[in-house]
Amino acid sequence: NSYGAISDERLKENIVDANSQWDDIKAIKIRNYNFKAETTYSTHTQIGVIAQELELVCPKLVTESTDIDNEGNDLGTVTKSVNLSVLYMKAVKCLQEAMTKIEVLETKVAALEAG
Repeated sequence: NSYGAISDERLKENIVDANSQWDDIKAIKIRNYNFKAETTYSTHTQIGVIAQELELVCPKLVTESTDIDNEGNDLGTVTKSVNLSVLYMKAVKCLQEAMTKIEVLETKVAALEAG
């Protein structure tokens, strides 16, 4: 799948660097799972997050939708979804932080080896 979003600088303001995402990303549990057969979703093993677990770390990334039957009646339950596009951006920011830390350590190692 491929998807995009409008991201043109001309349409944005108050552009600043994002805060560290290190602690959030470290706390997120990445799970293997499969959907139950009765859900009609594909039942092969997948990798991802569980909304209820992610909600404990990043509550703004989880939304709820009311479950309704075929006639539009409220079933009294909700299904949780994850805003993956924001999660991906948090992961990219964290990767950048990790890369910076690695580069600093590589510089220190090179200096030690040269000395």
